Amino acid sequence: MLGGCSPDYSAVRDWSSQAREAVLPLDVSRVGAELGALPPPPAPVAAEGRAGAVLALQEGIAAWLGLLAYLADDGWPRQRENPLTELVAKVQPFDPEGAAALTSLGEIMAYTARRNTRAPYLRTAIGLGDPHLQAAVVALRRQGDALLAEAPQATVEEPTLPRNATPEQRAAVQELVAARRAELARPHPAQEARRAALDRVAAGHAWMAAHASVISQSEAARLLRAQESELRRLTLLGVAGERR
Repeated sequence: MLGGCSPDYSAVRDWSSQAREAVLPLDVSRVGAELGALPPPPAPVAAEGRAGAVLALQEGIAAWLGLLAYLADDGWPRQRENPLTELVAKVQPFDPEGAAALTSLGEIMAYTARRNTRAPYLRTAIGLGDPHLQAAVVALRRQGDALLAEAPQATVEEPTLPRNATPEQRAAVQELVAARRAELARPHPAQEARRAALDRVAAGHAWMAAHASVISQSEAARLLRAQESELRRLTLLGVAGERR
């Protein structure tokens, strides 16, 4: 009877787990890494430069969301030191604001362990962490855009036609070249899906922070499950886009 009266945070757990999956990089294998460790720790980031900063921001945000899912399931965090310190070092040279956000999230994570907190602390953790989560997401967007801008851009060269090419042939070639250039200029479907998912993660976390007093109620659970479903759809679109 007492268990039936306790707050139900299962919708928060499921949303946070799906949000974590939406944030994590698609091309980093996690098989065999820290099996059984809960909440899931961030994976080490070996990449250097801005690419390493982007991966570190993804891992840090995902680690925070994993902690929320663990707390919502009445887990007992044990990591009493900041678990994001190594990630912060990867981000600091490129985005001091993002590094500061990860530092703050990691300190809150360590604090929850030192206080031996469990599910009843979930609402406080969400409220404390939200401004730093939002700042980390903004930094991830910023560094992700910068990384894309630094990548070599594909170009389409107009082929050299023979002198005796007809006007119709020249027009056809120009049309094909224009179509190819337009195709390259369009945003990649996987990138757009992952941007949309990241926006959803930030919005969902902000909503929970603003409605922390009611996140265990049935109406809040319905809203969170609808958001979880949309996050799952966007994650699948991102995976499908990468494989095209």
